[in-house]
Amino acid sequence: MLPLPGPAGAAPSAPGQLIFQENCVRCHGADGRLGRNGAHDLTKSNLNAFGRTYLVTNGLGKMPAFSKKLTPAQIEQVVAYSLTLK
Repeated sequence: MLPLPGPAGAAPSAPGQLIFQENCVRCHGADGRLGRNGAHDLTKSNLNAFGRTYLVTNGLGKMPAFSKKLTPAQIEQVVAYSLTLK
């Protein structure tokens, strides 16, 4: 499978970026700001890595849990990538 292009057509560079594109873009958008289906704007989130890891792992409200779909390492990678969205 070829990597999906990131913002401005760039290939994914961070390990979690491809995971983000495959699982999160639908609601959060490529830049984290989409807000579809009640998703929060990740660029304005006050959650640190611990809080984001909890949410990605367990879900909350409309945010689904990814503990059965992603490994702990993949969750750590996607959380690290989400923290770069500004």
